[in-house]
Amino acid sequence: MSKLIFRPARSCCKVLSKTFWQADLCRKILLTRARKYNFYRLTVCCLTICRHNKKISYLNMHFSELRNTDLFGRFYLKTANSKKYLGYYEAVDAIRSLVYSEQWLQCVTGYYINVADENQDAVRLSYFTPSPKMVDEVVKRFVASHGLQMVRRPVPARAVVVSKAYGGEELRFRKYLATYSPIGLDIMAADLLNARCLFATFRWQVMRARKPYKPHFLRTFKNQSMFYNSLAPAEKEQFWLDLANWPNPPQVDWAHMFVNMVLAADWNTREEWPKFFQPQPPLTTAEINKKVKEQGFQIPPGWHP
Repeated sequence: MSKLIFRPARSCCKVLSKTFWQADLCRKILLTRARKYNFYRLTVCCLTICRHNKKISYLNMHFSELRNTDLFGRFYLKTANSKKYLGYYEAVDAIRSLVYSEQWLQCVTGYYINVADENQDAVRLSYFTPSPKMVDEVVKRFVASHGLQMVRRPVPARAVVVSKAYGGEELRFRKYLATYSPIGLDIMAADLLNARCLFATFRWQVMRARKPYKPHFLRTFKNQSMFYNSLAPAEKEQFWLDLANWPNPPQVDWAHMFVNMVLAADWNTREEWPKFFQPQPPLTTAEINKKVKEQGFQIPPGWHP
């Protein structure tokens, strides 16, 4: 038998005993139990699964230590023999145990995930840290032990203004980046097809018609993201403001980063992006399916967020 231990920060704990065969199942069960015991409003959530003397740690940390002076770096990672789009999702799954690990979270103050540009088959893992040497050591050990490949040389951690083209609100932008990625990991693990449908329809129906973002996403985030539910009410409201922020329309909006993570693409080419500048009628499901066919999925008949 395995023990599932849910430890609320500065609070009591609930120990649940169950036999589990995979971490994703444990996470879903934890979310169900967390709802029952009202453990949502936590700044640190920790799930540890112990079986056969092995430990898998799931930490979803609220990045309260993030500073705009933290150094910024990047890694580009993929699995062996990866293919376009499919390889990206395989790489996302492969790095879950890295970004959920205590070693990673002890040396970064935030991170965010996007597709690498080359062949859309690799992950671009960006991070903020006051301890760049520790991050390098953790990632190199992980890559070596999990059979991953670095598709290009890592970008060494350095002082960078990441919000330069995104409105210049540096700390706010960093916190947004460090918030959307854990939410994205949650919903992609819970139901990847639903997550892809959610963001494709967001771009071509919700954003195109200038409808409010929150009603489109809220049900999925509440049902599938432990990290979203761990945020305090004020933090959630800030997240919704940030998701809709578009300080410089010729430049992509802040939501672009989230779209790119979930879809491994976005429609921000010179031909497509101007179509979002003015409100327009939303595309039909059939029209959207033509646009996403190359990405290897289709929105099912009758799907709704």
